Formats: sequence, C-alpha cells, structure tokens
Amino acid sequence: MFSGAGDEMSTIPTLCGSFAGRASSVGVRVHNAAYRAMGLDYTYVAFSIQDARSAVAALRALSMRGCAVTMPFKETIIPLLDRLDPDAAAIGAVNTIVNDAGVLTGYNTDWLAARQALEEVTTLDGKVAVVLGAGGGGRAVCYALASRGCTVHVCNRTPARAQALVRAFNLAASHPLPAAAGPEPTDQSRPCDYDILVNATSVGYRDPGATPIPGAWLLPDRVVMDIVPEPLETLLLAQARRRGAVCVPGWRMRLLQAATQFRLYTGQEPPLDVMEMALLAAIAPSRD
Repeated sequence: MFSGAGDEMSTIPTLCGSFAGRASSVGVRVHNAAYRAMGLDYTYVAFSIQDARSAVAALRALSMRGCAVTMPFKETIIPLLDRLDPDAAAIGAVNTIVNDAGVLTGYNTDWLAARQALEEVTTLDGKVAVVLGAGGGGRAVCYALASRGCTVHVCNRTPARAQALVRAFNLAASHPLPAAAGPEPTDQSRPCDYDILVNATSVGYRDPGATPIPGAWLLPDRVVMDIVPEPLETLLLAQARRRGAVCVPGWRMRLLQAATQFRLYTGQEPPLDVMEMALLAAIAPSRD
C-alpha cells in the first residue's frame, strides 16, 4: 500500500526513481524539488542497473509508485510490464513505469514533451520536418510530429532503421545521415528544404565539440531542436543560433517529460517553475 500526500500518520514516503545504465542525479534533484514544493510525502532515487528483469522485480517488491527508464532499457523493458499505454505501444519504447496496486503500466512521455517543446515556438500542422536518428528518441519525435500533421523525413546512419521507421509511421522518406566527424561532418547536402530540424541522436551529449550534421544544413528562420539535454547549448544549437534559427534546447524537453511523469505519479499538476530551476542548476556545470 502506498503512503502519500495527505497522510499525516505516514512515516514511509512513496518511492519513485529511475532505471539507467548509469544513474544520474539530475532527475533526483528535479523530482525531489517538486515533491518538497508541493509538500508531498514522496522521494525519488536513481538506480544504475544491468538487468531489466531484476530491476522490474525489485520495483514490484519495493512497491515503487513510478520509475523513469532510460537507454538502453526503453525497448527491452516492455515485455516485463503488465500494460502499455497506447502511445507507448505505437512508439515501441517506454520511458516511464507507473505502479497501480501491483499493475505496471508503461508510458512514453518523451513524445508529448517533444511536441510541447516545439509548440512553444511554432505551429506544427503542415510543416516539413527532418529528424536525425531512428532510435527510441527518434521514434518518439517522429510520432509527435506525425500526430500534428507534419511531413517527416528521417535521417539515420543505418538506412534500414530509418526505412523501418518511415514505414511504421507512414512518414515521407528516409535519408542517409553523414558520419559525425568532430565539429563538421563532411557531407554538405541537405535531405530536403525543411521548417523544423530535430536532432534525436546522442551526438553532442556531454560533448560540446560534436555535432551530427554539417553547418550547411542549418538555415535562417527555421526551428532547430536538439533533444540532447547536456550541455545547455550544444554545438548544433550554437551553430543554428548564429545562422538565425529558432532554437529549442534539449533541457526543455527533459523538463516537460519530467512534468508529465510527476502528473502520472502524483495525480497533481507539477510546479514547473520549481522543476525548471532545479534542472538548470543540476546541468549548468555542463556548459564548461
């Protein structure tokens, strides 16, 4: 039985957390700041795991209320759950587990956060978008864009994965992605003219000297989003900003997906300003 907000006799907080190959303190700081701000008897802990099956068994045994899931477990954890939210089933990746009295349901909050982050700066209906990457992040972004009527092109270094994603979501086309080579990959040809470009690869994560595409791909007055949350401004976004693009940083998507997780775990609206302050404080050192 869960203990939670409003139970003044409770001395055991409701436990939430995250499963990752390498645990990060960022989610801990963001979620716990939100719980404190709302006066909730919850606590959030990050776990480094190697075996998804054992981790899910521990989630059940500890009666954890909810758990975030990061790579490389977003797909392999699916068969271990009792139910899948329809959006998570369509995407084929889970980044959030909710435990309702022993029934584990998998959700994907990435796709909704990607859509929300983009719609803060532009409308999506009828736009042409290029998505870099066909992994779990790329699938979530493509699903988000397609849900709003975008024409979506997928670029990936493994063509078969891009082609499979195009078929799965009935997208426009797949294209090769040039191999990242430091600050300037060599292939200068853009796959198409676009309104929105999204990096859904891991290139640039905690690496301010790497970018997934040549600078020539970047155009003024377009929207460029990088789902990489650290550093606060990746090289891709810095180059795009200098060329006059509208930039959406990865930390914004990270914040919005955490806010959706908060709603799923607690049933309450998140204190978004508190969570944003905690998130930026947690990842600000990555600018160096």
